[in-house]
Amino acid sequence: MWPCIRPAARSRGDFLRSIGPFVDGYSLFWAVENRGKKSITCDLRKAAGQALLRRLVPLVDVVVENFQPGTLESWGLGYETLAALNPALVLTRVSVYGQTGPYRDRPGLDRNGIAAGGLLYITGHPDRPPVRPGVVIADYLTGVFNALAIVSALWERDRRARETGAPARGQWVDLSLYESVLRVMEHTLAAYDRLGLVREREGNRLANSAPLDNWETRDGKFVCIVAAGDGLFPRLARAMGREDLLADPRFTTLALRAEHGDVINAIVADWCRSRTAAEIADILVRHDVPFGVAYSAADIFADPHIAAREDLVAVDDPVIGPVRMQGVYPRFSRTPGAIRGGAPRLGAHNADVYGELLGLSADDLRALERDGVI
Repeated sequence: MWPCIRPAARSRGDFLRSIGPFVDGYSLFWAVENRGKKSITCDLRKAAGQALLRRLVPLVDVVVENFQPGTLESWGLGYETLAALNPALVLTRVSVYGQTGPYRDRPGLDRNGIAAGGLLYITGHPDRPPVRPGVVIADYLTGVFNALAIVSALWERDRRARETGAPARGQWVDLSLYESVLRVMEHTLAAYDRLGLVREREGNRLANSAPLDNWETRDGKFVCIVAAGDGLFPRLARAMGREDLLADPRFTTLALRAEHGDVINAIVADWCRSRTAAEIADILVRHDVPFGVAYSAADIFADPHIAAREDLVAVDDPVIGPVRMQGVYPRFSRTPGAIRGGAPRLGAHNADVYGELLGLSADDLRALERDGVI
């Protein structure tokens, strides 16, 4: 079984291989995001490379591509061509701006999707320029939507075939980074449509909710406490030993606390500054107040809950050996996932894939290598 075959250009491979941090010149980013995959090389700009792909397509359920829109068509590998080879094929096409529209031909990366989707504009503090999120969130969101699209398309394909008795028929799916971001923008667009409200940067606070912030502790950590609601605020007040706040007319409702947000946030800030993160955690747990300490990577490795759930697993990478990284998620009760090997070397599975699936001989492979196809 070949769960995920990743073609790449023979000269350099995926761009992710060149992104640090590195261990002895080897990308840890690559190690994390490509574990368990099979790597083949194939120069799709060459006719022989295109021929290889055409031979592989009838053998697979799904093809995922993220070239600039129109690139596959320029190689004679558009959806209609591929579907003629495999009518049941699901093709997902990932780009920054989508396969249609006036921006379709613009190049772009994760941050361009964040910007066009509206997330960059609202991220950061109101008196400072926009700040990018800490990870490539548009890439990851689009990956999740892509996985959902694939599962949905396969389910529809197979259900339709069962119900009608007709041959299985796939489809192609248009996914863009900016639309993945756009979809998680909460009420932002509806509020503009009906209220003319342009959402602005608010930092760690919200105009309609208080107390709410990331507060610094005595030992230099940061803790976020989520207790602004009318049901939760009394718990926080008691946890801080400040039941007097419950009778203060400025803080009796969420709306009033939001109106006097600077005052109540300052009170909580003073309380946090006088205690360590561990002391705050102990107090808030006892009073059933939702909170979280802002974890660094070191904190994640030391956390007993994360250890108990085995969130970090050691993957034996073929280049640098064992690396502890994120495990498999979500968790299935009957069919739990597993990581089947580390990230592959470039072209590591050429002989396996082209030999086993296409029946190419060692001489065939040497000829393809000599011609710069693989």
